[in-house]
Amino acid sequence: MPAIHTPESMRQRLVRRNEMVPCKSAFIDTHTPGSHLKDNFSIIGPGVTENTEQVVNIREPHGFNIGAAGQPPRIKNSLHNHFTAEVFMIHEGSFEIYWGLQGENRVTLHEGDVVSIPTHCFRGFENVGADYGFLFTVLGGDDTGGVEWAPQVFEAAEAHGLVLLEEHGVWDTKQKPLPEGAKRVKTLTHEEEAGYDNYSQAEMARQICYAGQRHPASGHPLQAGDFGPIQLYAMIASQNAAIPGGDGFVLLLHEAKPSGGYQAHTRPEKEVLICHRGQWQVDWSAEGQSGRFTLKTGDIFSLPGKVSRRLECVGSEKGYLFSVISGDALADPQWLSE
Repeated sequence: MPAIHTPESMRQRLVRRNEMVPCKSAFIDTHTPGSHLKDNFSIIGPGVTENTEQVVNIREPHGFNIGAAGQPPRIKNSLHNHFTAEVFMIHEGSFEIYWGLQGENRVTLHEGDVVSIPTHCFRGFENVGADYGFLFTVLGGDDTGGVEWAPQVFEAAEAHGLVLLEEHGVWDTKQKPLPEGAKRVKTLTHEEEAGYDNYSQAEMARQICYAGQRHPASGHPLQAGDFGPIQLYAMIASQNAAIPGGDGFVLLLHEAKPSGGYQAHTRPEKEVLICHRGQWQVDWSAEGQSGRFTLKTGDIFSLPGKVSRRLECVGSEKGYLFSVISGDALADPQWLSE
């Protein structure tokens, strides 16, 4: 029987930053001034895009979806709700995250900050930095249930010619007439919107982990195989995590100087590595096949379950590597002799 995982198939699980394909018409607010210049990316899983032509780098189900948003200064993502938790990891720049029926509650996050927005709560975000900003998103579940927009978002979109159709997604009525028999997606009323949750600043603060306030993990199973100058942070849903979880994935952060890393090990769950800063060397092996990839800032690599992986920070700079792992309770890693 041929090997399931080969150097060629594993390369298809690596998404370089410049291989992520932006979509400028992914959502209903595409033409609304202030939201019209944003780039949306579907990297692992289709996420919640409303454009049927959105490019998805890796469609294989992982138990979660990973996407990204890139925005010039003062461009925003309109108020919306999800049916599973949504996590923002600020990769470049500064973003103001806002929530509530009118976006009345706000907090500014910077590079390396992480926030998990609860379900049944309207949220949005705006690039408040001086340069192009970029953030990664994680949504729980393979089927996220789509996206719900605040009523005023639909009203603004329709004023600029866009409607959302059940079978066709976002439709520009200024470019072409509606297809015969097309049905519009049912929108929330303002009365229904009023029943959604809101959170005080103090309540949402418990959902945020600032880069400057991380606390190193202690006694985590992964630390049994670390080497060199490396530090582990349990961000979401892991033991003693900074942010509560329970949405089908765990988020870890690894901080290391060159030559710090983890010995070869396997785990049954799928794991996605997101290189936040620096360079990380990943040596993998399975079924007599093996290979090596070096992740650079912004790259993403999906590791199947049961594939051996050895991770090491390389190059000349300190590295930061996010790890998204499927499941709420992780199995301990199985260490391999080297």
